[in-house]
Amino acid sequence: MYQLKKGVESFEVVDGAFAGKKFLRGRVYAAIPPEEAKKFEKIEDRKQETGKSKEVTAKNKETEKSKEEKPIS
Repeated sequence: MYQLKKGVESFEVVDGAFAGKKFLRGRVYAAIPPEEAKKFEKIEDRKQETGKSKEVTAKNKETEKSKEEKPIS
């Protein structure tokens, strides 16, 4: 997993296998263009970073939403 280094602006690749792909600050990418590797830093999987997976977080949000939708008896 990779993300742009601090101080590196978002950019769009204009040629090669990644042509037309935008790389934005704050986002995590599984694959990066080799010719732009110096702009990225390798990061640990977000599951390991936060101790929670995105799937669990999404499930918790759905549970909260369903609680809000149920009428109180």
